[in-house]
Amino acid sequence: MYREQPIVDFESVDAHVHQFKGSSSSIGAKRVQKACIAFRHYCEEQNVEGCIKCLQQLRHEYSLEKTKLEYMFQLERQILSAAGSIPM
Repeated sequence: MYREQPIVDFESVDAHVHQFKGSSSSIGAKRVQKACIAFRHYCEEQNVEGCIKCLQQLRHEYSLEKTKLEYMFQLERQILSAAGSIPM
C-alpha cells in the first residue's frame, strides 16, 4: 500500500528555525544554534527525514539549555532573597 508523505512547507519551517537560531545565538546557546544550522540545511534540500532528525536533536539541545537557564534563574532568586544584589 502506497502511503503519501505529508506536505511540508519547508520555507515556513526554515523561517521559524532561522528565527530560533537567531534567538539562541543571542543568548549564547551554541549547540542549539548549531542544530538550527543543520536543520536549515535540510530545509533547503527539502529533506523530510533530515528535518525530523534535526528536530529531534534540536529538542534535545533545547531541553539541556532550558535546564541550565532554569538553574541560573534559581540561583539568581536565591541571591536576591538573601538580600544580595545582581550587577546590571
